[in-house]
This record gives sequence, C-alpha cells and structure tokens, in this order.
Amino acid sequence: MAIDITSQITRGGIDFQLWFATQVLRLQSLHYGYWDCPENVTLDLEAVRKAQVRYTDYLVSIIPPGLKTVLDVGCGVGCNARALAAKGYKVTAISPDANHQVFFDDLPADQVRFCRAKYEEFSTEQLFDLVLMSESQNYFDADVGLAQTLRFLVPGGFLLICGMFRKRNGHDFRQTRNVEEEYLLRAKQHGFELIDRADITRNILPTLQMVRMAKEEYLDPALLAARHYGVVPSWKMKAATLLFRKELGLLQEIERYYHGFADPESFAKHVAYLRLLFRKNGGSQGANSG
Repeated sequence: MAIDITSQITRGGIDFQLWFATQVLRLQSLHYGYWDCPENVTLDLEAVRKAQVRYTDYLVSIIPPGLKTVLDVGCGVGCNARALAAKGYKVTAISPDANHQVFFDDLPADQVRFCRAKYEEFSTEQLFDLVLMSESQNYFDADVGLAQTLRFLVPGGFLLICGMFRKRNGHDFRQTRNVEEEYLLRAKQHGFELIDRADITRNILPTLQMVRMAKEEYLDPALLAARHYGVVPSWKMKAATLLFRKELGLLQEIERYYHGFADPESFAKHVAYLRLLFRKNGGSQGANSG
C-alpha cells in the first residue's frame, strides 16, 4: 500500500477493509463472499452475510484430505478458524491486530490458538500440514511470506491462498501488492509446486457492487459535506476544518483507496481473485498431529 494510514483509524491499527466491513457495512465477517450465481443476485447485507458463509465453506472444502493442522495467516475475526475447528482441524490463528483476539475468546483452546503477531515476525517450533492465507497474502512481502511458509510446513505440506492478484504491473490497483505471474515465479523459486488454480473473480464481484452502493450512500455524502464546509467563508467552519483536518484527510484517503474497489468493471479488468493451492517440494505428504 503506497500510504499507510490505517493506524489513524483506531489505536489498534485496523486496516481499511476491517473498518469498512465492521463500521460501515456492519458485517460479522471480513471475507468478500462467494456467489454461486453472480449474474442474478439480490444485493443486500443479508445476502452478503450468506455469501461470506458460503466463501468459508468453499475454502474449507478445498483442503486436501488427511490433514490435521492449519496455520491461519491473517485470521481476521476467526470465521475460517471456527469452520476449520468444527471440521476437527487444530488451528493456530495469527494476526497483528489486537482487536481480533476477542473473537477467539470463546473457542476451545485445544482446537484454536490465537497469536498476535505479524507473519514476518512469527516464530514457532510447530510444523503444520497447511498454511492458509485467505485475503492476507498482500499484507507482506511475497518472498518473506513464502520463506516463512517454507519454515512452518511439514515436508509435502500445502499452502492455500485465496485472494487478489494484479494481472500485470502498472499504476492501477497498486494497493494490491502482488502480481500473479511474479508471485507464481517466486513461489516456484522458494520450492512450491502449483497444483491447482481457479479464477473466482466473477464469484466475488457482487460484493464489490455492494461496496459501490455503500460508498455512494455513506462515504460520498460525507466527503461532499467535508468539501462544502471547507470552502464556506465562515470563521466557525474554517476553525472546524482546522481542528478536524486529519479526519478530513483520512476521509479523502479512504475514498481514494476504495475508488477502484467500488468499480467492479475496473476491478475485473486489472485484478484477478484467485484460489491457489501449492505443495511444498521435498517430501511426501504427511499429517502432523501438532
């Protein structure tokens, strides 16, 4: 991300998407959601919630059979961890955001362990059958993330990524860090074999349509009001603009960040939402009881 202003949103450093999902859309999950019939949907928050549940079910169904332990990187508010625990997996969930920990307090400690850490700095003696990155692979350098994953996987273990990749280098959607072709090359160089790839962009586009609706209903009016009061020749308005210049600047940064994500057509032109399954080279698959 070119400009990091997420720490200005809350003390906990909640990122843009967490802020937008929980504070604007009032959702209980952070996933984009998965739509089986994206060309014929009803766009409301209840439909988004169901699509988010469907996304989690879809993700869990992809995990190869016979695995026992999962490292959930960038676990968010724990939707994946809950679903994995319900299927009998033992999960270590990590996030650098202190605000996420409360969502894990009611989960059984013998099934799910939460660690507050950046993936770049995370360390453990445990090895895992699968590392999961659900919409989190863009939050850290690709080489660092792949090297870490290599450390934490059993021989023949798996890396499952589901998230956004730019289709090519350029100035569009630079907030999406990774370009698919470059990422696949780096993964191969780190010793990962790509065994499955699926482009599910069309299945998440209705969520972006919902983002556009919310932007038009909430964010655009707020910016319009901020700009209006910023030019009113009143000493009170000038004082308010001075006092709240950081907040007004934050609104403008949020608007710039979400401009592309509120345009599904532009998004689909420049970004692919991919499901990638890699296997670590150098050994046969073997479940780790953890």
